[in-house]
Amino acid sequence: MYNKNVKMAKYSKEELINLEKNIINRYNDNELPFLFHLCGGNEDELIRIFDKIKEGDWVISTHRNHYHAYLHGIPPEEVENRVANGRSMFMYDNKRKFFCSAIVGGVPGIAAGIALGLKRKNINNKVWCFVGDGCEDTGHFAEAVRYVDGWDLPCTFIVEDNDISISATKKDRWGSAHTPAWPSCVERYQYKLPFPHARTEDFCDLKKTLEHLKTDDEYFPHEPSYTDFDFNASSEELCDISNNCESYGDAVKTAMTALGKEDTLFFGYNLGENFGNAMGTLSGVRPEQKIETPVAENLMGGLALGASLVGFKSVVYYERHDFMLVAADVIGNHINHLERISHKEFVPNVILRTVVADGGPFYSGPTHSQDLTSVFKELVSFPVLEPKTRFEVIRHYRTAQKIKGPYMIVERKSCYS
Repeated sequence: MYNKNVKMAKYSKEELINLEKNIINRYNDNELPFLFHLCGGNEDELIRIFDKIKEGDWVISTHRNHYHAYLHGIPPEEVENRVANGRSMFMYDNKRKFFCSAIVGGVPGIAAGIALGLKRKNINNKVWCFVGDGCEDTGHFAEAVRYVDGWDLPCTFIVEDNDISISATKKDRWGSAHTPAWPSCVERYQYKLPFPHARTEDFCDLKKTLEHLKTDDEYFPHEPSYTDFDFNASSEELCDISNNCESYGDAVKTAMTALGKEDTLFFGYNLGENFGNAMGTLSGVRPEQKIETPVAENLMGGLALGASLVGFKSVVYYERHDFMLVAADVIGNHINHLERISHKEFVPNVILRTVVADGGPFYSGPTHSQDLTSVFKELVSFPVLEPKTRFEVIRHYRTAQKIKGPYMIVERKSCYS
């Protein structure tokens, strides 16, 4: 059984089944007024896989994560306590490198980013990303697999294929194209889940169960890190820096160069040495820090978030707001909520550098010229800053540079004119 002096844990099939029975018993006793997803039917497969997982490896899981958590060393009493406090789908442990997401398709890009960070830092560990066959349906999964395979990143995706997404089979969803071929970074096993999608087939006494329900803030206190930091750079210092900049664009370049002097990675397209340097603003950043990504905006954000969890500061460059709608999942569900839903186990150290195409010599049409700043201010709870002067550019980027936590900074092309 579990040894508190070692990270990895060993369980028999029967022990895993009995651990889930403890949770079932609490549900039957009307103690769990939550959405939770039971594990079962795949004990042998997981025991075999976790025999290959080393201490220090990352395990990335899903809403159905209890078995993964047990086998990666989270003590059963901790798992049960979190389930009893509304956190069944939010099982995070930074010390043990355990990460999950309740969003189908939410984890593959983040897993790829963690693997990229490990490779960049020459850390001899890897990422094991578990997904269901529902996640396999998503474009998020396909682009992450392609990226991991193309750059030979230390990540293995495990498709836990029970041929059910809620209640529809793969053939119901895809017809004859139900099981795609993937490169060697993807493994698959098949099993039959003995439970429905959520909870059990029996229904609790709802009135008694709801007596245990607390508030959202009690389960997930919201105390973001950025409120704990008081940035006291003098106005005189910032004025001196900004006054030495000839223009708004020069101020952005100065801010990016300062970020590049730290352990920072820049993600996006049109930002490499041969691709425009993000309108010339990254010319002062070392080439190896600039990661030219595919045209896959959600993957861009996932890579940045994952790399930040390994210790990098990440800057994601989105050159138009309409493109960012493709990244709404990673921005709204993960970068925005991660610190809170993980109880500060993980803090996204990410700057979203965004551009509004409200100026320039060429008209770009109704979609490309959209200013969605107000939409993002509604979507996220972290700061969304709008510098309009050289001084504000330097101040906002310096603040975002010094604080560990997510920031969005909105640049406008009309300010570059």
